[in-house]
Amino acid sequence: MRFFRNEKGFTLIELMVVILIIGILVAIAVPIFNNARASAQRRTCQANLRTMDGAIQIWKADNPADTDAYPSTIDGVAQDLVGGYIKAMPVCPTDNSSYTVPSGGGSVPPVIECIHKAALGHSY
Repeated sequence: MRFFRNEKGFTLIELMVVILIIGILVAIAVPIFNNARASAQRRTCQANLRTMDGAIQIWKADNPADTDAYPSTIDGVAQDLVGGYIKAMPVCPTDNSSYTVPSGGGSVPPVIECIHKAALGHSY
């Protein structure tokens, strides 16, 4: 029987060390990726809220005779906003749900909120 001492290859220990290092790198990268994703969703949601607020403000300025009051719901002006002021009604990047207006109307500008404000922590 011949023993080949000059064979090139990796030992089991070397392979296990490499797999361990890769596992550690993945364990570090996954939480960072999840945080970056949540941060991007939060920034997108905030931009959507600012866009909707800006569109409502411009709509209000363009239509002073039609209404002396701010809308109390998004549904009240959605048809007027889409096409004239924004391309489409923005949706929450978390689950594609609509934004809500829990307060406003009359002379009070609306407060536009994301359903996930507890998770995302913002309104506009």
